[in-house]
Amino acid sequence: MSLTLAYNIARGALATNATSASVVSRNVSNGENPNAARKSALVVTDASGGVYVAGVTNQVRSALLERSLESTASSSQSAEVAKALAQIAAVVGDPESESSPAALIGKFRSALQTAASAPHDTAMLQGVLTSAENLATSLNAASQLSASTRLDAQAALGQAVGELQSLVETFSGINREIVTGTALGRDVTDQIDQRNSIVRQIADLVNIRTQARSDSDMALYLANGSVLFETSARSISFDSGAVPLPGQVGSSLRIDGVPQSDGESLGGRIGGLLIVRDEVTLELDRQLDEVARGLIVATSEADQSTLPTGPDQAGLFTFPGGPALPPSGSIAVGLASLISVNANVRPELGGTIERIRDGGISDPLDPSYDYNAGDMPGYNGRLNQLIDRLSADQPFASSIGISVASGGVLALATSSAGWVEGQRSAGSADSEKKQVLAERAFGAWQSEVGVNLDDELTALMALERSYQASTRLISSVNSMFDALLSAVR
Repeated sequence: MSLTLAYNIARGALATNATSASVVSRNVSNGENPNAARKSALVVTDASGGVYVAGVTNQVRSALLERSLESTASSSQSAEVAKALAQIAAVVGDPESESSPAALIGKFRSALQTAASAPHDTAMLQGVLTSAENLATSLNAASQLSASTRLDAQAALGQAVGELQSLVETFSGINREIVTGTALGRDVTDQIDQRNSIVRQIADLVNIRTQARSDSDMALYLANGSVLFETSARSISFDSGAVPLPGQVGSSLRIDGVPQSDGESLGGRIGGLLIVRDEVTLELDRQLDEVARGLIVATSEADQSTLPTGPDQAGLFTFPGGPALPPSGSIAVGLASLISVNANVRPELGGTIERIRDGGISDPLDPSYDYNAGDMPGYNGRLNQLIDRLSADQPFASSIGISVASGGVLALATSSAGWVEGQRSAGSADSEKKQVLAERAFGAWQSEVGVNLDDELTALMALERSYQASTRLISSVNSMFDALLSAVR
């Protein structure tokens, strides 16, 4: 080996060490960056035996990245659903709560039992009236809570879709830089870290799959196969201003013109919000509306004539469509928000409170609906009938998500409260489990590709030894040159 070749090899080693040390320094500076992958200098040997840095590469574990993205989307979806269910359950999910319709139906029944023991006592009838008003107000409030939860979900969807649009546009720009830089042989590892960070943020919004392509290009797809980004970003639209109509699903997210309305398959925060808006609240609405209908039917009045011909009519509880009863077998959309205590028993509105005991609430001018024709103050037959009818079997719509074989409206309200609490409990447990899985999946990815400061310290020590060897070689070559020159002189 000539002295010149030895010198060039040593000089190349020093340059390689300098570049490698710079890469290690970048790794150390990214030690607190959870989205940074460990970078490595690609050192190769040339034909003369020297070394040089052919480029800088990132650690890659595509399978772990995909698993982490999927877990992130699943966790975010569950968290949105669990949060909404917790808010709803606080009002309607506890059968013992003062604001729960189930609890207030029980209190209404107790008030009827107390009044039946002393039907002549106006104070006892006032207790029934107060209890009935509290119950109607509770159903109104529960319906309003469900509606406001839907509106909140709609507003949050608009914001989340805006974030998705912005992130996909940013992804497009950085991806273009990576593809161009790769084609030109530039170091694009920092841009790849930025792209990974954006991909994670997108996965928080929707469940996505990535596909690596030539020149470090990346394509993004929804879990259902729809294209989100492939060479260019696809159009994303959502009518956030469209108010969800009662009983109907709201506006769809559209990607490249294709509706994406299945929250379960869409995943992420957006999928969770769609589930809240179009599944959880709509099912709760149907249950509340059936409870309201059940109350109106249970307290309805029948024609008391010897040969009855008149239809059953809304009595103590009514709605704007009264005195006719809401039809059975189908959901009367919005009924829970409209149910009220009949003005004909409310003294402040010109009504007579004794009608709770005597009947004739539906039509005070029609004696056919008067249960206490003799106006006996000790009559309690109608009160006892109301008590029995609260737990008497009724047919309920099959679309409410729960089955009530017997027990009437009281059983339905209790089952509905149990359904809400069950959904909340299951949703909370599911959210916690998926959060742990997401953290573990991300931790597994980090442990494989992330920066480990101990490893970087070891690499620096190896570079230091390599530097010392290179400097000793240069020093030896220099001494040989000096000896050679001295001999020539």
